[in-house]
Amino acid sequence: MQAQLIGKNKKGLSREQSRGFATLEILIAFMILILCISAVIMVSFGNQSVVVDSQISNEAISKAQSLLEKARADSRFDFNLVNPFLSTALATLLTNPTVVNGGDTCSSVLVGDWKNPKIENIISFSGFSGIPVGTYALTDIDVFKDKLYVTVGKTSDKTDPTFFVFDILDPSNPTLLGKLDNDIDVIAGLNSAVVFGKYAFVASASSYSRGQMQVIDLDSMSVKTFKVPVLDPFGSSEGLGNSIFYDNKTIYLGLTKSNSENEFNIIDVSDPLNPDYKAGYPVGNAINAIVVRDKYAYIASPNSEELQILNINNPNVPTPAGRFGVGSGNGKSIWLIGDKIYFGRTTDGGGGEDFQILNNANSNITLPKLGGANISSSVNGVIVRDYLSFLLTGTKGTGSKLQIFKTDDLSNITSWNPTPLTLSSTGNVIEPSIDCEGNRLYVSSNDASGQGSIYIIKPGP
Repeated sequence: MQAQLIGKNKKGLSREQSRGFATLEILIAFMILILCISAVIMVSFGNQSVVVDSQISNEAISKAQSLLEKARADSRFDFNLVNPFLSTALATLLTNPTVVNGGDTCSSVLVGDWKNPKIENIISFSGFSGIPVGTYALTDIDVFKDKLYVTVGKTSDKTDPTFFVFDILDPSNPTLLGKLDNDIDVIAGLNSAVVFGKYAFVASASSYSRGQMQVIDLDSMSVKTFKVPVLDPFGSSEGLGNSIFYDNKTIYLGLTKSNSENEFNIIDVSDPLNPDYKAGYPVGNAINAIVVRDKYAYIASPNSEELQILNINNPNVPTPAGRFGVGSGNGKSIWLIGDKIYFGRTTDGGGGEDFQILNNANSNITLPKLGGANISSSVNGVIVRDYLSFLLTGTKGTGSKLQIFKTDDLSNITSWNPTPLTLSSTGNVIEPSIDCEGNRLYVSSNDASGQGSIYIIKPGP
């Protein structure tokens, strides 16, 4: 009997051992059941989380697509309306096709302390290596892809250069790449320049016989002259090149006041060395600045309508469109972004607003004013970057200064740099000019003697 009680089962295990294994099997079964239930719960709630995450992800993608489409639309209208964030890597890149070979390469992204701009370097035309000794009154600059192009309006000797090219890849150590004299018979030179590809198109004021526009091959530094057709050979004044703008294989050339030619001229430069005159328009005064976008040309002049707008949809027949004027001062500088025009005027001395921001939503009407500021000085150049407007101000005897204004609130335009940056303390009849590339500003200015310098400006400290 006792032997039977402690006998073994078929597997050779005692009953006590069998009961122990049964208990262990039950525990294992419970553990498996708990794991299965936990897995079911996790999957169930996980599916809910996936649904929520998927919904959030879809909403994010939709919003991102909307923002990207808006950015694309803005860039097609005006690339300067698009301000990228440097900390964000985007798989889709927005590029500005208009600056592949020329155009505005100024960054709309503000970096650094522009409340305290400082002069990084000065290119003095008095004693710079490679520049003949003499006086050079600078008229215009164009900066593009680490190259600085400079025009000279007057020299001390007839054979002195009037066009210069500098390498500014290292702004602290610029080097002279080339130079030429556009007219060896006179001391007068060039008034304005714009560079596209391997050519520089310059507005010439040297002599009437040399034409009002010249095309410079930047590889060979050779010059091709172009003369605007004469309308009245008996006119009392002949126009000289004064301002120039390039857009889509077309040059828009502004002359000084003329009774012989149209002051505004449209020239096809599809073949740069064989310009083809299209049409002109009599403005009735000197043209100080031209900006073109889409089918409109914006013209700053000393007329009572200081800003004139022409419809150039048909380049063979430009017609009047919108306008703006306050009856005093002269139209001097233009910067166009989106549907706003930032307009600089010469000071009238009467306390009027020398800097005005206009609504250009409709270019066919008298433009409404959105805001303005009395600078108490002529605004010779305007550059707008994001919420700041950089104004190059000054008159003969007062010198030239860089003044920066915060202009995102049009009802409250305020000074941004507490102390304007003085460039030249005396000034000259030949006014300064300004351009921008990346995050730097480049300014030409002349002292009382007519000697010019280029100021390279960056943000502080």
